[in-house]
Amino acid sequence: LMLTHARVLGHVFNPLTLYWCHDRSGAPVCVVAEVHNTYGERHCYLLHTDEQGRADVPKDFYVSPFFPVDGAYRMRLPEPAGRLDLTVQLRRGATRPFTATVRGTRRPATTRQLLATVLRHPWSTAALTAGIRRHGIALFLRGLPVQPRPRHRLQEGMQ
Repeated sequence: LMLTHARVLGHVFNPLTLYWCHDRSGAPVCVVAEVHNTYGERHCYLLHTDEQGRADVPKDFYVSPFFPVDGAYRMRLPEPAGRLDLTVQLRRGATRPFTATVRGTRRPATTRQLLATVLRHPWSTAALTAGIRRHGIALFLRGLPVQPRPRHRLQEGMQ
């Protein structure tokens, strides 16, 4: 089962794609969290979640120019049923400088439903991209130092 952001009018920015993986009997095995940054890079975290869908993983990927590649993510990624309720939190020692939540209600992906969504929210991807950039500019203007961007090492099997 995959959760991703839709391409709208030829544009997509998808900060997080999730894959809930199951064995042949349908039992959950793991979650793959694929994180994308604004530099066109991506990194996958293989997560073995607990019964509540939680997992902790060291941060291995440069996402924001305002946070170095340190700390750990605490992710709560229960497989969605009727409702989607996800949380990703960056933890750096005793601080929690970043928390993202994604919530929603499941709807069938029929042609009619998809067209209605595009008509109701035609600029959703552009709004997401603009919001991330606006937030980055605000952090920069507040004086947050820009962290050097390390060279991203490709994961085995990813090109």
